[in-house]
Formats: sequence, C-alpha cells, structure tokens
Amino acid sequence: MAYLLLAHEAPKQLERLVEALLAGSAEDFVVIHADRRSALWHALRKHLPGPCGRVHLVPDPVAVRWGHWSQVAATEKLVRQAVRLGCDHAHLLSGADWPVASRKELAHGLDKGLCHIEVRPGHMAERMQTFRFDARWLRLDPARDKLAYAATWELRRLARWLDRARHRFRRERSQPFGTWAYGSQWWSLPADALAVLARELPPLLRSGRLKGTLCCDEHVIPTLIARHFPDRIAGNRRFVQFPGGASSPRLLDAHDLPEIAASDAWFMRKVSLAHDPFFLALPQQTSDPDRDAPEAETLV
Repeated sequence: MAYLLLAHEAPKQLERLVEALLAGSAEDFVVIHADRRSALWHALRKHLPGPCGRVHLVPDPVAVRWGHWSQVAATEKLVRQAVRLGCDHAHLLSGADWPVASRKELAHGLDKGLCHIEVRPGHMAERMQTFRFDARWLRLDPARDKLAYAATWELRRLARWLDRARHRFRRERSQPFGTWAYGSQWWSLPADALAVLARELPPLLRSGRLKGTLCCDEHVIPTLIARHFPDRIAGNRRFVQFPGGASSPRLLDAHDLPEIAASDAWFMRKVSLAHDPFFLALPQQTSDPDRDAPEAETLV
C-alpha cells in the first residue's frame, strides 16, 4: 500500500502519523507532498521521518492554496510517485488524518479492487462551470486584509458578468469527462485507477481548464473515477465531522471515540496533537499474527 500525504505543518504529528501507517507491513511506503511555501518542506528536505527508504518526498512541490487548482497539482505529483514506485492500492490522506482500522482490516476491505471514494454526480457542478478571478485569494481575512478582501468582491462581480455573457453566447466551459461529479478530496484507490489518474491529470492541468474553478479537488478525481469505473465505486471510509455550514471539518477529540469506534471508517480527520492527543492511544496498524495468510498476501 502507498500512503499519499498532503502536509504543510506539524512535523511532530506527521512523524507520528508516518510511524503509525508503516507499522503494519515492511512493504508499505509513504509519499509526502509538503507545501512549497512551508517550513515543513525545508525541514523534510534535511530529514525524513519513518524507516529509511520507505518514506519519499515529492522533490518539486507546488504552493498549495485552499480551493485552488494547486491542490489537484499536488495530488497529481503524489499519484505520479505512487505509480512510479509501484503499489497495489493507495490512500490519499492529509497530515491531520489518523488510521482507525488495522492494516489487516484495510487488506480485507481492498481485496475486491473497489474504488473507495465519494461520488455524487452533478452536485455543485457549477463550481467547475463558472470562472472565479479571485481563486488565489479564497481565504483572505477581512479583518486583516481589508483592501484585498474588498478587491476580491469586485473580481467576483466581474466574473459573474462574464459568466452571464458566456451563457448568453453559448460559450459554456468544457466538460472534458462529462458532467462533473462531487466528492471528498480523500480516497482509497486500486492500482488501475491510479494509472488512469496518472494518465489523465497531467494533460488536464496543462490545458488550463482548472483555472478559475472553485474547489476543483472535490470534482476532478471523483469525475474521472465515475467515468472509468462506474461499477466499482464503494463508500469512502473516512470519519469526518462538519459543523453546520462550515467549509472545513472540526477537530476531533476523545468525546468522539464512541462514534468513531461504531463507524466503519479506515481513517479519521482532523486530529491535532495540540488540541487533543487522544488518537495516540489508539492501537496502531501493527502486524497481525496471521498477516501472511493467503487472503492478506494479495496486497503488497
């Protein structure tokens, strides 16, 4: 298995996460994309966490912005590395995720070759069909960046006018893979699905089609999986809690343990050492006595 991590901070927590992920098998590996603008990127260039040779750092990371196409570019680099290194399955995670299931449970859950990803055809597809000039500044603080924040509203006004004009003249933005689907950015996919992403994502990024979109990371990969593997889509095994109306999940704590235990999740997010280190007490993905049984040997 390959664990593909998008990270930008908290090196101590990242080190703990890598150790937990790689505890279950000597064959698994981790690939990390660290935001190019972060202190974490510079630290990881000097020292990688985890067992030697089993943790890989994307050598040419991008500067990642929330809701921006740079998130897809970062994911594409992780996918490319996973395909190059070779794996049977890959899990896309953030540095704020944590494993809930054992490695053996993952192996049993993945042996049918299903794509564990959220796919909701057509949901919020307008985010891919309109054009936002302010896509690089989606999370400005209005109290700290008053002028810039005001400018983004003018950019949105201009974008809406151009979208209406485009619609009037029937110059809609292209849908290269059919109607856009929606889903969580995080997923668990088999090798053949990774190969499709490795083939389709680079030309899509080069085309510029993702510029001006909002949260395209929640549309591109779900759409590609829905197009190529419609009969192999299964539940996305993540435990996440979104407060009402929030665009980001809340931090989990020890009070969530009963609900986490009752779920069928493989991973949970978001957790934080500074907020509540409860997750460190959970059993790690340690090797099972019968890990080498035939049904578990089908996975690297």
